[in-house]
Amino acid sequence: MAALQLAISNSTRTVSIKFPLCSPTQLSLTPTRKLSFEVCSSVQEIAVEEKPEKTQQPDQRRKLFVLNLPWSYAVADIKNLFGECGTVVDVEFIKQKDGKNRGFAFVTMASAEEAQAVIEKFDSNELLGRIIRIEFAKRFKKPLRSPPAPASPPPRETRHKLYVSNLAWKARSTHLRELFSANFEPVSARVVFDSPSGRSGGYGFVSFATKEEAEAALSALDGKELLGRPISLKISEKNIDEPAKKEEGMTDEQPAVID
Repeated sequence: MAALQLAISNSTRTVSIKFPLCSPTQLSLTPTRKLSFEVCSSVQEIAVEEKPEKTQQPDQRRKLFVLNLPWSYAVADIKNLFGECGTVVDVEFIKQKDGKNRGFAFVTMASAEEAQAVIEKFDSNELLGRIIRIEFAKRFKKPLRSPPAPASPPPRETRHKLYVSNLAWKARSTHLRELFSANFEPVSARVVFDSPSGRSGGYGFVSFATKEEAEAALSALDGKELLGRPISLKISEKNIDEPAKKEEGMTDEQPAVID
């Protein structure tokens, strides 16, 4: 039997097999599949298509969260600035309902190396009088909608919590929730009441699923008016699930759960 001739084409991703035979021939293509045929001409050519190689998944650490940007900054400004470290693929400014810049954005670079370079070069730098903060964006899934379970304990506050002060005396947890839910997804919102008088303490707490969203809410809503009074926000230093009656008084209702 004459020797087989194989030609592999990288451009077409095919394998050509040539042999001058006129006899039944069996060719093994895979460990489990065989191809049998009879050759009756001087030269036969069979093209076997190769499966394309699987492409490697792109690196996920290309998206950055940028906080405390100057109010006047636009997409072009971000591209020009971060373009010093590579290719800016996308810039997403998060704005208020009136279209005003909230001071933070999500920026996607072409590679994880370029994203890391942006952090190393620009994190904690001053832009137009504001110190910007840059870190990798974190992914989180929104909890699935589920019917309320009366027998279940109330959801716990997360560690990403804001302390809200200078509340109007008539402010309730529903007011806090409505204010923050307009642009964000708070996990819980509550106004604290003194015990035993039952009067509002003038402050409360709002917690979020991620540190980024808590910081974004702080940047966007600090000084925002609620029931005629500008509220003051800061990152809460208190631990999660402190005894309400001992440290913070009583709340008017249970924490809210996002859908």
